[in-house]
Amino acid sequence: MKKLTLAWLLICLTAISCNTFKIPDYKEFRNLKFESIGFSESVVSMELVYNNPNRIGFQVKKTECDVYIDDVYLGRAISDTLINVAKKSDFVIPLKIKTDMKNVFKNAWSALTNKTVLVRATGTITAGVAGIFKTIPLAYEGRHETSMFVPQP
Repeated sequence: MKKLTLAWLLICLTAISCNTFKIPDYKEFRNLKFESIGFSESVVSMELVYNNPNRIGFQVKKTECDVYIDDVYLGRAISDTLINVAKKSDFVIPLKIKTDMKNVFKNAWSALTNKTVLVRATGTITAGVAGIFKTIPLAYEGRHETSMFVPQP
């Protein structure tokens, strides 16, 4: 039985290593909003949508990124939720960021007076198959309307 399990594991690892793993394609950034606003700290949530172009599913183990709004550091987003990704499908990585409000207040006036803000996120996603994980880059930059920064009731 041990030989059969070991043989199956070797076959799976060989199949995985023969197929080059394609980095998931970034699709969209959505649902950026303040969940709570405080004078010293606020919580911001957002979702990153990716597409898995691979013929195999995988798991996202961890996501870490630094988020900037109009080049002002908003905070570090960390998601350690295990996400199962099906083959050739879209998947969502939910992120929450605890922000230090003194950084946000530095350029709050320009964000409030402009109709759009530049949102930038850079970091890494740790993903893998069968317990073998690889770190891949995460990068996003785009303009968004400032109306999305109004807290939802």
